[in-house]
Amino acid sequence: MEGLSPEQQSQLTIFREVTADTRDTRSAVQLLQSCDWNVEQAIQLHLASVDDEGAQARPAAASSSNLAGSLGAPLLANDDRAAPGVARPAAEPPLLGEPSRFSLVGWLSRGLRHLGLSFIGILRAFFFGPGGAQLGGGFASGEAFTRALTAAYGADLLLPRFFEGSFSEALQAARREAKLLVLYLHSEHARHTQTFCSEVLSNDFVRTMLDENFLVWGGDIARMEAHQVAQLVHARQYPWFCVLLPASVDEIRVIGALNGEVQVDQTSALLAACLDEMESHRAEIIARREQQVEDRQLREQQDQEYQQALEVDRKRMEEQQRMEREQREAERLAEEQRREEREERERREAELEALEARRRRRASELAAEGPESTSRLSLRLPAGQRIQRRFPPTATLADVYAWAECAAYLPENEGKGLEVPHRFMLKMSFPSKDLTEMDRSIGELQLAGTNILLAALEDDD
Repeated sequence: MEGLSPEQQSQLTIFREVTADTRDTRSAVQLLQSCDWNVEQAIQLHLASVDDEGAQARPAAASSSNLAGSLGAPLLANDDRAAPGVARPAAEPPLLGEPSRFSLVGWLSRGLRHLGLSFIGILRAFFFGPGGAQLGGGFASGEAFTRALTAAYGADLLLPRFFEGSFSEALQAARREAKLLVLYLHSEHARHTQTFCSEVLSNDFVRTMLDENFLVWGGDIARMEAHQVAQLVHARQYPWFCVLLPASVDEIRVIGALNGEVQVDQTSALLAACLDEMESHRAEIIARREQQVEDRQLREQQDQEYQQALEVDRKRMEEQQRMEREQREAERLAEEQRREEREERERREAELEALEARRRRRASELAAEGPESTSRLSLRLPAGQRIQRRFPPTATLADVYAWAECAAYLPENEGKGLEVPHRFMLKMSFPSKDLTEMDRSIGELQLAGTNILLAALEDDD
């Protein structure tokens, strides 16, 4: 490690920890130098070389997986049980130079490898942003991916149309259009990548079949999104070419996959078999989509009915509250009216009591008839009763009004049931004349021996 800067020594330490010291120091330094001390590129190149060495020890048929029945096994299942009729891929032998997967060393090696890749991915996303700096720079669309491949493997390279958008958007588009999604995971350090791009992807028959019948999404595994997709589909060797069926939002099925050294005939056979299988299940897929639409419409209708019911309840509640307010207001007005009537009755009763007390007091103060009382007056009440009294000729009309007011309370009239109105006026019946001149005497008015009429007056209120 002599002659290395502290940063390079740190990069070398990370590389050796992730790769579990499968390379000696000299080989590791040479690999890092070839990658310009980019740790993740060096790890990808190291893993690709290990996979390529293991692929040489496998039979040729191991580079491709058979078409699974029933449109493949779900990737996003809740358990590891295969669906009925789904064929599990045959167990692969250990890679050449790779510890057995059932040994403690193999388990530790795989754990360190996945942990290191995740850690390096986080560092790369932090320093370079998602996507890194692979294949001529970052790209976020199918057109940019195509430009990067043609820049790397020749400007005259004719490639299929790659989907413009993220992997999740490609899945949504495939579900929406009832198409299969072809996934291509690219690694520029893999041994067979250039051959696959220049001979398989650019093949006229393969390219035409992909453009006309599939949606194609591609990505470089050095980018964060493609790396996560590779973990989703359990990609182990590159280039990785597989066909996916996005059966539903929560279920993605791998129908078939090819990796490593892939030939045109293998690719054509896989795509044709996938199309045949897709056609046999298209009615099921369309029926499922229609069911989803019906379920969504049913939910929307139920939501609408629920909102309408809420609106009816709201209006009913508002009407009930309005009626309660009106009832309370009517009760308040009735109570107020009763209160006013009660107060008016109490006021009148108080006035009557005061009037009675006043008339009783005046009756007790009224002077008795004396020898000088020679002028007799006869008074007729509204109820028809008649009463008489003698006055001195000099008595005024006011004295006559005072007698008329307290007549009911005089001793000589007790028991007669006389009723004198609150307000009244004295009148002469013949000739008809209102007696209002209070200061004039009986003699002046010539009232002696006359019959006077007591007429009730209406109250002003």
